[in-house]
Parts: sequence; structure tokens; C-alpha cells
Amino acid sequence: MNVADGPSIIQPQMPAHQPLYDLCEAYDIAFDFRDLSAECDALDAICRAHRGGAPASFLDVACGPGYHCIEYARRGLQTVGLDLNPKMLDYASAKARTNETSAEFMLADMRDFKLRQPVDLAFCAMSSFHYLLTNEDTLAHLRTVARNLTPGGLYVIEAEHPRDVFRVGQSLQHEWESQRGETIVRSSWGKPDDPFDPITQVCTTTVRLDVVKGGGTEKYEFISLNRHLTHQELQLLIAASGVFEPVAWLGVLDIAHPLTNEKASYRMIPVLRKK
Repeated sequence: MNVADGPSIIQPQMPAHQPLYDLCEAYDIAFDFRDLSAECDALDAICRAHRGGAPASFLDVACGPGYHCIEYARRGLQTVGLDLNPKMLDYASAKARTNETSAEFMLADMRDFKLRQPVDLAFCAMSSFHYLLTNEDTLAHLRTVARNLTPGGLYVIEAEHPRDVFRVGQSLQHEWESQRGETIVRSSWGKPDDPFDPITQVCTTTVRLDVVKGGGTEKYEFISLNRHLTHQELQLLIAASGVFEPVAWLGVLDIAHPLTNEKASYRMIPVLRKK
């Protein structure tokens, strides 16, 4: 696809209504604090170390506003952003046009999809992996991603650190404020008394967004279901999938920082290579 053609959206496979992610601009502002250029550089370094070269194509799993998908498209890669929310994909597509990139977007369930062409690298950012609420969901997802990777392709997952699973520390800030122009978004992700089911390991997380704009404040509250996974459980699920081999476990998106219990290690990031 040429840049002049603009981004495209593949027709829906499984549309869904998710009110939190319908607030596209507010969500985009709230989470637009990442250094995308540095993170894509880090993903390139991971590919060079474990795949033998930088990727030529990229899949942004649960892409939301399309942060990494658009950055990689800007660099000239063939990119696809996959998400379950049609409004968010429309928003991401508009962002891609504004950035004059040829990113493609696909409305589909992360447990079952088929790309036009396999990609060299897939990435699931911002703990979106935890929306897979059962072992069956997780295995279906891993096998689907593997089917859409080139031989030896990599899948990098940004999951929560195990200390947060066991609540023996807090790795990430749960309340923050972001601003773009005259719009301020105050975010709160989770309350101390949010229900947690120790059998399913699913947490019913309360999400609050306060959007300050035009002299007024709009307040929103949502419920998000997220499954906690330990390091040991994730290892077993990866092995049970039969399609990936872990080639690294990182504590941040940096090949030089392995997963540890140190404070500087605030994520659990498996780097998986397709068998």
C-alpha cells in the first residue's frame, strides 16, 4: 500500500461495544506518555538479537489508538493494528492519515484472526494480554498469533510484574494526569477494594477518567475485567501452546534488563519465538 492510499480498515469479524474504549480521544491523551521511538528501537534490538535482523512487518495486538503501529508505519514497515473496538479503530485510522502513514487496521478478536500476510514481529502493549480471562482464551490467542507470524517471528508481550499479582509491591502508578492542548485527563486505574476472584484470578477493576475541557469536567467510571498471571503460570501456558519458545524474559522493554525482583524491573515481558 502506498502512503497516498491512506490507512484501511478490514471489515469486522467480531464487533463489540466497550464504553471505556469508546472515549477514544480521552483514552489516547491518558496513555500518550510513552516514548514510542525509543520503544520501537528497543523492539528492533530484540529482533536483531533473537531473530537475526530488524522486522520488516509488524502487528500491534489490541492496538487502541495505534501508538506503535503508527510509529512503525512512519518508519516504512508494513503494519497492522488489531483491536475489538470499531470506534477506536476509526480513531486510530484518522491518526494514521494525519501522520501520512499507510498503517492498516483490522477489527477482530485477538483470540481468532487471520492477517492478509504474516508479520515478523507482534507486540501486545499496556497489559492488554490480561484481557484473556481463561486458559483456553490464552492458548487460543497464542496459537492464533503464531499462525500469523513468519518463520522464526517474534511475539513480545508486556504483562504485569508478578509482584503486582501477589500484591507484595506496586510496580506502576495507578493514578496520573495527562494533558494535550486545553484538554486534561485524570486517570485512576483500580481501587483497593476492587473484587478479586482467587479461583479464576480475575480482578474486577474500577477505571475512572475525569476529562477537563472547555471549563467543565466530565466524569466517567467503568469496570474492566483483567486476569492476573504469575510467571510460573505464564511459562506453563506458553509451553502448553506448543507454538512458541521463550527466548528472553525482560523486566522493562530493554534487552539489557532481564526480569528480576528489583524495583527497576516493573514489567514481565516474555519474548517468544515461533517454533
